[in-house]
Amino acid sequence: MGARTRARVVTDGTATVGRELRWATELSVRSTLAGIEHARPEPWSDRGLTWLFGMIAVAAVAVAVLLGAGMAQWAMTSSDAMLFAAAGALAVGLVFLPLAFLVFASKRQRRRR
Repeated sequence: MGARTRARVVTDGTATVGRELRWATELSVRSTLAGIEHARPEPWSDRGLTWLFGMIAVAAVAVAVLLGAGMAQWAMTSSDAMLFAAAGALAVGLVFLPLAFLVFASKRQRRRR
């Protein structure tokens, strides 16, 4: 088996894997969009919201402590590394996602008589 044959086999295999991944991604996106379109969120009870806000608060404090310790270590050792700054921005964004969902998805519809 020559080098060209091996290269052709590898590129054919890679192309097949790429097509399969593209197909799986497309199906996943379609099913997710269809699920979002048919979702009907209902208002949560006060107890459920309290537990959820409590869990979000505990997670936010844990993330803040970890990022604070990481940022302190980062500032003491190498000022040109941006790992903790990027992780902090990502963590803040991930904490805001459930809060934004709670604000916009659990709005009650009031009936006027």
